[in-house]
Amino acid sequence: MEEQHFDGFRYGLAALLLRCPHLRPYAHIAHWWTEDIEEYGDAVRFRDRLRAEGDNKALLEEYEQICIELEEEMQSYFGASGHDLP
Repeated sequence: MEEQHFDGFRYGLAALLLRCPHLRPYAHIAHWWTEDIEEYGDAVRFRDRLRAEGDNKALLEEYEQICIELEEEMQSYFGASGHDLP
């Protein structure tokens, strides 16, 4: 059986573009911030796991805030890129 590979960048980018659809025209330059997008994807996955488990509200609130902060950070990166929209 073949081992499945998880692509944190693709997951993070998909999650970001769902939450912030106005960033979709910038998706072609997202590779400039690979590590940041992977970090966002990891935070979203952990937050979603906490939501599903529902037993650690304090940690869930912390990760909700982390995700919001990372979204804001990514929006500033994309907006400040100076890159023309396609």
